[in-house]
Amino acid sequence: MSNLVKSMLENAVHIGHKREFWSPKMRDYLFGIQNGVHVFDLYKTAEKLEEAKKVLEDYTSRGKSVLLVGTKIQTKDLVEALATATGHFYVNSKWVPGLLTNFITIRKRIGYYAELERDLESGMLDSLTKKEKAVKMKELEKLRTAYAGVKEMRRVPDLILVIDGHYEDLALTEAQTLKIPSVALLGSTGDIDKADYFVPCNVNSIKSLAFMLGELKSSIKTRKADEKKPSNKTKAFTPRKKAV
Repeated sequence: MSNLVKSMLENAVHIGHKREFWSPKMRDYLFGIQNGVHVFDLYKTAEKLEEAKKVLEDYTSRGKSVLLVGTKIQTKDLVEALATATGHFYVNSKWVPGLLTNFITIRKRIGYYAELERDLESGMLDSLTKKEKAVKMKELEKLRTAYAGVKEMRRVPDLILVIDGHYEDLALTEAQTLKIPSVALLGSTGDIDKADYFVPCNVNSIKSLAFMLGELKSSIKTRKADEKKPSNKTKAFTPRKKAV
């Protein structure tokens, strides 16, 4: 047993969902059933993890942007921490429909959110009546929840990293529509056809997710300040074709 597989076992990465809730497409990555729960083949998980790490390293080493998506309670803090540490973007609240496919329109809302933040910092909101300020603050909090992690995102990302592709199905669907490559952590209910690269693992345990994101973090290069500026030169990408 390799050190990686041993560590995954210790961090409960092998545990899937109950046997009645699963995706037949995940069959090849399951070891079997224990106590009524599907168990992943960790050797295959390790192979997929290494593949995902190579993709992330390749993209981020070339200054490409990554959007991390994880809106479940178990993932919110982990996703924000990883994105903050690496300088990439994140969504850890409810996915806003059209964030990718209708980005030009959504970007206007993000711009308005940024404007409200500036007004708050400059003290301009203090010139409003108490009632008017309360309305603006409520609106600001709502916008902050939705867009804090993408406030500086000037264009759609070059790659998305999704935590629990089954739960974040809309994000993967929008990425597929725009042909934005994706890396996804998938539980035993996941659809492997929705992501270009996937890692089968336990997506319900904070312990498991913390370990897996820690592994992926080692391959995500921190974005430099000049790389965060919008660029007109984006290399075209053709998603990997899956074997039939």
